[in-house]
Parts: sequence; structure tokens; C-alpha cells
Amino acid sequence: MRLINPISLARTHYATASTTQPMKRHSAHRHFGALQLVLILFSILSGMPSAFADTSVRASVDRNQISSEETFILSLVADSILFTDEPDISALENDFHVIRRQQSSRTNIINGKVNSSRQWDYTLAPKREGNLTIPAITMGKYQTRALTISVSKASSQSRGSNGDSVYLESDVTPRSAYVQGELQYTVKIFTSVNFLDASLEAPEVDNAVIEATGEQRYQTLVDGRYYQVIERHYSIYPQTSGDLTIPALTLQARVEGYRPSMLDPGRLVVKRSQEHRLKIMPPPAEFKGAVWLPAKELVLNENWSKDPDNIRVGDSITRTVSIQADGLLGSQLPSLPIYTLSNAKLYPDQAKIEKGDEQSKWTGIRSESMAIIPTKAGEFILPEVRIPWWNTKTNKTEVAVLAERRITVRPALLGNGSNNTDATPNNLTAGGTSQAANTASNPNPNNDDATSTATSPLLWSLIALLCLSNAAFAAAWYRARHSTPNAANSTKAEGKTTSESQAFSQLKKCVQSAAAAPMLRSALIHWAQAHYQQSLSLSQLAQRASELKPYCDALDAQLFSQQGGEIDAKALIEAVKTLRGRTAKRSAETAPLAPLYPSKV
Repeated sequence: MRLINPISLARTHYATASTTQPMKRHSAHRHFGALQLVLILFSILSGMPSAFADTSVRASVDRNQISSEETFILSLVADSILFTDEPDISALENDFHVIRRQQSSRTNIINGKVNSSRQWDYTLAPKREGNLTIPAITMGKYQTRALTISVSKASSQSRGSNGDSVYLESDVTPRSAYVQGELQYTVKIFTSVNFLDASLEAPEVDNAVIEATGEQRYQTLVDGRYYQVIERHYSIYPQTSGDLTIPALTLQARVEGYRPSMLDPGRLVVKRSQEHRLKIMPPPAEFKGAVWLPAKELVLNENWSKDPDNIRVGDSITRTVSIQADGLLGSQLPSLPIYTLSNAKLYPDQAKIEKGDEQSKWTGIRSESMAIIPTKAGEFILPEVRIPWWNTKTNKTEVAVLAERRITVRPALLGNGSNNTDATPNNLTAGGTSQAANTASNPNPNNDDATSTATSPLLWSLIALLCLSNAAFAAAWYRARHSTPNAANSTKAEGKTTSESQAFSQLKKCVQSAAAAPMLRSALIHWAQAHYQQSLSLSQLAQRASELKPYCDALDAQLFSQQGGEIDAKALIEAVKTLRGRTAKRSAETAPLAPLYPSKV
């Protein structure tokens, strides 16, 4: 701060002359100096409000003609230190890169008059060539005036041909493409000096989707000089036909100075790549597919969670069908056709969208999974899947095909509590009888073998075993005949009721604790097996108890599909209570009466 004031100068002269005066005048001199300081502060405070009341703002540039690889400084000034609003420079980002921001303030007091200001300096680099406008900048309730900058094309000799230490190159292939097809865009940074700091903007293209696909670093020799190369790859998918412009990219970097030192911030370098203009074609008229799919390659394949040729009724098996494409994103790939099966339950999962990595040739993958639970033995057919697509290498329509699959379902094992009716195969002979019946109606013609088998020692062993079992059955029947039937029946019923009651209590605890769907499912199956005294699956319980079918289906959906809805656990408990009450009433009505005169041993 610079202070120039006649009072302060007079005070300095007087204080110097007073050193020869007596000590009694020193006190008066100190009072006089304090008065001068008060007057100075008063002049500052009285001048600032008037300066704030007359605040004005202005904008200026250090030069208004530059090349596309040069920078300039935009200065915004408010002539009051009390100005607190920040400039809104968001409009600058349409045509300029903001490389650096600085802020400063200053105050001058001349002859009691206060002059103060705040200043913002922005280092800008142009995004394109031509006459660019710096719009009016809003600063609080004020606005600056608009400015114009003329940006010329950078010299073509600056791209490494004259030994430049830093330059950019870019390329795009193919030079023409179909709408939604892939364009491969590559930008290379060449540098023969060390970067202290550097940034390269990502490409932005109107009406296009852009995906970064990787980066490589290597060295190369250019005109006898080694350069470190940073190569970045992008995939661009235009969404409309017509002309497409890929704008030039801007590199902002600080490189080591000619005399590197700890205090040297480095010199600023701004470089730009080439601009590219391409022609994007609409889908050809000869393509008749429902979804336009331009790609270099597209295939269909399937995977199974287990062997589909070895499944039984009630088993769960998951089929995953994947669409893999080279030249399309996963989000561009269509969903698979929906189908139903009369003899199986289907639980589709959410589609999985993936992006290919550097090791894979696929740029997009869409996978759809379906859990299949057969409900009847026999054969079911999964239909053929056909997806037409356009081959961008041959410019022809092709069709990806996944052939139909026939799957034979075997009957459920008896240990699983399967229904014999459902377990009967559906494949019948032309005469209407099953192959098993035809086999049973044709006796074995080899009578000599049957006779020799009948006289084998194994047969005699079986006969002896049958005799022993008959004797044991007779003894058990005799004891049961002379025991109290009511006591035996009540003991059996009590054991069943106790087991069923424990299972029902466990089911209620799962509901009260808001247990997860797998725990609730397990508790319901456990109760059903205790209630019916046989092994049951959830689907078999749904067939046997119609009031529980909605809850069984919901639990199955949550297990085999992420799209399963919420389960009303309290309503499930009420349905189970109703079923238990009806079963208990039926058991009471059919229970045998105890004999009036039980026999005594």
C-alpha cells in the first residue's frame, strides 16, 4: 500500500526538527502524531463507501489476434475492494478452455483519496478457429461488454516437422459409416520433453455416443529424434445420419523450462489436433430386420448351469443366452424373444449389459438368463432364436441363429415326494399304450433262462427272506390286536402334532423377524413336510394346497429371478393357519372311536 499525504510528510519533517527541542515538548508531539493517524483513517473510511457506491466493472484482453495453439489473458476488473461477487464465466466454456485463474486486489490512497479494485485474470485457449466472441460477463448486478477474438489456423509446420518438442495427431476410421455404427477415433500426443503437468480433453461430438476404449504408451523415432507417445482410443457411435464433425482436441501442458530449477513452474504449451468431417449414412433399404444392427460380427451362444440332458421333474436349471457383437455397444443389442412352456415354469432374470475389454474382440455383450423348472415328465422344445444384422465389412444382411433345443425331462425320484401321475412319461406309442405296457405284455421267450434263474440259489434266499418277514408281520399283528388302539393312535398323532407344531412355530418366527426370502422358503417347506408327513417341494405344495399357491409362486420367483415381487408374510401365516384348522377338523371327524370293552391280555 502506497501512502502519499501532505500531513504525514509535514509530520516527518517536524519530528526530525524537534529532536533539538527540550523534552517537555515530546508529549505534545506524540498527541499531534496520533491526531494525524486518526485523520488518515477517517479519510480512508469516508472514501470507501463512495467508491463502492460508484462501482463499475470492465473486461479487457492482452491481445485479440491469436493462432489456434496460442493463449491470451482475459482480465475482469471491479473498481472497489468491497466488491464481493464472483464473475460468472460459465459462458466462456463454449468456445474457450480456461487454463489458469488468478485473483488480486489493490488499494491506493493519494492525497486522501482512496482508489481500490479487485481483478480476475483468466488464461484462455480457443477451442476452434474463426472469430470467437467473449460474451458479456455477469459480475453481481453488473455486466461487462462483449469482446471479439480472431483465431487463425496454426502453422502446419508445427506438427513435428520443425523439431517441435510437443505436438498432436489424430485419425478416424472408417471415413464414412452407417448411423449407429462404430467409428474408431485415435489421438496421439508426441513429446520429447518431460511434462510437469498436462491435460487432454475428451472428445465431444454432437448427436453421438462416445466410449473410451484404452490407452497405450510407447516410444518412436521422428526425424532422428525420440518421442514419447501417448495414444488414446475412442469408439464413436453417431446417432443421426448426415454430416458429422469431430472437433479438434486441445492439449494443455507445462513442460520443463530451458533452465530447470526448483522454483521454475515450467513453460505453458497448448497444442491442438486436427478436425475431422465425415459422412454418416442411413440404414440401407434392403435391410429388413426389426432392429438396425450394423456390426463387424454378431453371434449368439448359450450356456447351462448344468447338463440339460439330465434333468428331472422339479429340478431347477438356468439357461443363459448371450448376444456378442463387434462394433456395437451392449445397450444397442436387442432383447431376446419371449416364449412360454406348458410343462415348465420360467423365471427370467434381468438382462446383463457388458462392455468388452482390451483382451476381447467384442465391444458389446447382452446376456439374458432364464431359470426353468419342469413340472411334467416328457419333452419340451426351446424355440429357435434368429437376429438379423448388417455386416459393415461386406455390406450385406446376415442372420445370427441359435438352433432350437429339445430337452427330455425324466420323472422325479420317488424320494422327492413326486406324484405318480406327473411322473408318467408323455411319449406314447402309435397304438396309445406306453412302451412300458408293451414290454410288460410280451413275455420273455427265453424259457430255459427263466427256469435256470428260478432254480438258482439266489431265488431260495429270497424265499427264505420272505418267510421270515411274514413271520415278523404276524407277530406284530398279534401284538397290535391285543393292545389298546386308541392309545396307539393317540401316540402316533401326538408325535406328528408335536413335530408339525414346532415347524409352524419356526415359520412364525421367520415372519416376525422379517427373515429373508430363502429362510422363509426353507421354513415353509419344513412345515409342509411335517404337516403332510412326506417330502414335498414348494411347487408340489402349491399344487396340493391352493390357498398357498400365490405365496409359493412368489417365493420361487424371488429365488430364481431378481424380478420377484414382495411377499405378504403375514397373509402367508394366515393362510397356513386356515389350512391347519381345516386339516385338524377333518382328522377329528374321521378319527376311529375307542372300543367300549378293550381286551386285556
